[in-house]
Amino acid sequence: MFLFIIFLVGCANAQNYKQAYVVKKGDKVFIELKGRREYLAHNPGDIFSNKAYEDSILIEIQEFKDGVIDGKAIPVKPGYYKYEGNILINKNRLKVDLLINNTDDKILSPSGWNGEYILKLKE
Repeated sequence: MFLFIIFLVGCANAQNYKQAYVVKKGDKVFIELKGRREYLAHNPGDIFSNKAYEDSILIEIQEFKDGVIDGKAIPVKPGYYKYEGNILINKNRLKVDLLINNTDDKILSPSGWNGEYILKLKE
């Protein structure tokens, strides 16, 4: 039970920033999401240390336009689990509703990046 409480306290402060960016790198287009994550607690004193870091993810998309992007169409690096679910782009709004398809354990887990964002073009 104590380890479960440590896990909850460590994950409870994860926060995704509300701003998302469209990033163009060469001929590829990405959605960039950022957030604040707490370091995992390795001993009871770490639980209350409040140390955090900024995390980010680049999600490759075929093209930037309004509509639904099927999670299965999102390319992933070899060795990584594929996505289920979708991403919705509506003007300057982005809604991420992705599941990670863990084929080893045969479970679908919600992405830690799920949520609603305001979308801007990154220059």
